[in-house]
Amino acid sequence: MNSQQVDVVVLGAGLAGMAAAAAAAEGAAKVLVIDRAPTTGGSAVISGGYVWTAADQESLSKEDNGEFQHHGHVVVAGYQDVSRWLAGFAAPLTGEQPSLHGRGRKFDLPLVIATMTRRLFAAGGRVWVSSDVQDVQRTRTGFELSVRRDGSAALVNASALVLATGGRQADTTARRSLVAGEALLPPLRGNAYSRGDGAAIAAALGAQTNFANKGFYGHLFADGVEPIAPLDFITFALYHSEEGVLFDRAGRRFADETRGDHNNTMAVAEQGGRALLLWSEDVQERAGGRPFVGGSLPMDRWGFSRDRGGRVDSAADAAALLSIAHGWGYDLTAAALDEPEARDRLGTGRVFAADVVPAVTMTFGGIVVDDEGRAVDGEESPIAGLYVAGGDTSDVYHRGYAGGLCAAAVTGRRGGAAAARFAAVVPATV
Repeated sequence: MNSQQVDVVVLGAGLAGMAAAAAAAEGAAKVLVIDRAPTTGGSAVISGGYVWTAADQESLSKEDNGEFQHHGHVVVAGYQDVSRWLAGFAAPLTGEQPSLHGRGRKFDLPLVIATMTRRLFAAGGRVWVSSDVQDVQRTRTGFELSVRRDGSAALVNASALVLATGGRQADTTARRSLVAGEALLPPLRGNAYSRGDGAAIAAALGAQTNFANKGFYGHLFADGVEPIAPLDFITFALYHSEEGVLFDRAGRRFADETRGDHNNTMAVAEQGGRALLLWSEDVQERAGGRPFVGGSLPMDRWGFSRDRGGRVDSAADAAALLSIAHGWGYDLTAAALDEPEARDRLGTGRVFAADVVPAVTMTFGGIVVDDEGRAVDGEESPIAGLYVAGGDTSDVYHRGYAGGLCAAAVTGRRGGAAAARFAAVVPATV
């Protein structure tokens, strides 16, 4: 059996994992990154590359006042420093731009991660892809991992372990649990390899998890679309729902659409996972001509959805849409469309429609950590040498969102640096 001894093992090779590995290598640790996917990058390399967060703590609190939002302040406070750090791997593609309730910069994340990998290897570290961790045990000096790689078994010992496997969204049971009544399985809008391995390993090692946090980040898709390429995660996202009108099955408004498509997506999940989205001809024209989210691409998402099998349609005016809505199972009435705010939003011209479902990119529930990113046990005590980063971290957000890439980079860098310090100072005290 192949045997390896390193200072730090990082599970997950997305932005959080590679940031952790790069930071640990900067701390002079010998690092091994392990990922079950065949390539590095995770959800980061299929994202828009926009590293952003809330403008300040007040903006974060206004966006997300959920009871489980405990660690968003770490992301907001770390934004400027981590932006400069990322720029040391690859210069940002844009200057700072406004985004939703915050600001950020667009990065070439494949190049950022490639440069992180290059520096990791130069420092003596390695990355194993297409590798399955079959068991993790505590030892007197740290952690022992049983890994299946290239058809053979390997045993890895490390003083510190960083869990950065990306969350639980690729687990169908976890994804279904996000929808009220679990009546619908939401489509996956992200890394298909993030199946909750990090949380399972942490729990087996005595760490506390919080799956009561049903918050998630995602975007509305028209029912029926199927992503088959990375860009589809963007082409199908109906960002412009913030200027539309949402109705439930009974034909009632249920959300403050102005909070943005990511929050509308959670609101739809809380209503059972399906809603009718209507928007005006003016919104349709602007949606195809300029991005509704900084760093995104201008494109006709309604057209993409229509031509790729999505349940979308349009009519000459709002009243003409009633029969379409009824055919889709919505008890929409003329009175609901004549409500003042709905009437103002839909205007008098052509109206566009989509039968929408929540597509999930990242779960917010996961491994409970302290303010230093250490996994904690049921007594709230940190587990020595066990760190958590990115989507595996519970309670960064709950009922809002302030950036996933920034959260991955900030928590990954923090976890990797702390793991290196732990391995150097107390390698044999676990």
